[in-house]
Amino acid sequence: MRRYIPVGWFDWEPFAKRPKSWWPDLYMFLGFLIITVFLSYHSWLVQLDYDIRYWGYTHKVEWLREVAHGFSMLGQAKWVAPFTLGFAAWQALRARSIRSLLMYVLSFITLAIILGMKHLMGRPLSQHPFQLADATGYEGAILFTYYAEGGGGNIPDATAFPSGHAVNTILLFGLIVMLIGDLLPKWVRWTLLIAPPVLVATSQVYLGHHWFADEPAGILLGLILIRCAKRVAWHEIPLGPLKIFEPARRSTILIATILIVGCMITPTLHLVPALTLAATLPVLGILWLWLFTKLAHRRDAKAAAAEAAEAAAIDIASSTGRSDAATGGGPANADGSAEAKPVEADTKTSSPDESGEDDDENGSGSAADGRIPGQRS
Repeated sequence: MRRYIPVGWFDWEPFAKRPKSWWPDLYMFLGFLIITVFLSYHSWLVQLDYDIRYWGYTHKVEWLREVAHGFSMLGQAKWVAPFTLGFAAWQALRARSIRSLLMYVLSFITLAIILGMKHLMGRPLSQHPFQLADATGYEGAILFTYYAEGGGGNIPDATAFPSGHAVNTILLFGLIVMLIGDLLPKWVRWTLLIAPPVLVATSQVYLGHHWFADEPAGILLGLILIRCAKRVAWHEIPLGPLKIFEPARRSTILIATILIVGCMITPTLHLVPALTLAATLPVLGILWLWLFTKLAHRRDAKAAAAEAAEAAAIDIASSTGRSDAATGGGPANADGSAEAKPVEADTKTSSPDESGEDDDENGSGSAADGRIPGQRS
């Protein structure tokens, strides 16, 4: 039953084993670099991407494309991220701790690195592959081309490599397993870790949203990110100024969740509302932290004053008991009253020898009447 009922404070930790070695991460990053090198010129990998894209363009099946569209939703952060945040908030309420929300926020922020990398790489998108001859001089999309339309009609800039959908799928579903993996059977955990990335990668390539090489590159980066998230001891990490939120109240978790949702919807807005919201949310968060800190300090001061008053009352009671004991001739009882001493008897019990002497002094054989003891009259 422990899995389904609320647990005690600070009893939450992610369902994950820390990777023991950095070598797999190094190999995966090396694989990403190799893919990047082969995409930087008109190599066999660029030609393979173009051939796969051309095959998908000439073999369109409408019902299959509809299915692929549904699978591609698994890689969109706007659909999967809210579910992941919901699981993080549930764990925060369950454990009265903000650490699950902290894991979600810091892990999700790493996706910004991928967005920046996509724009730096400058590979045209694959929506309209036949336009690429104008930008590259031949069929194929290489890196650092910076085609004005990204190869995709109304999508500005070049944002094809690596696949952000692949990174999202690996990271977000990996976080879901870290959040609720203890409630899921083993086969469900493995299904969540394997099936979504495969389905998203296949559907993206078939729909022409990404080139083939974009998908394994995104999967490798996603695996590196989720392994880094598993290495952090989220249940022990120092919270710094956020320590005042431990143990966390329900209102605290609710406000934190609302702020996170506001940050998530910022990229979906137009420029002016997005900039306004991006500038307002941090100010609100800092103001909330400042007010909560003030209230916590005031609460701690009241608690310290109450403890000091209680200690002073105990000292006064103990000193009063000692004075009563000094004047009353006995130590003080637990209630402060003096303990009475037992009174000694004034008369002493006579010993056998003393009684014998009294008999000799007062008896008939005494020398007081002129007779010698033992003499016959």
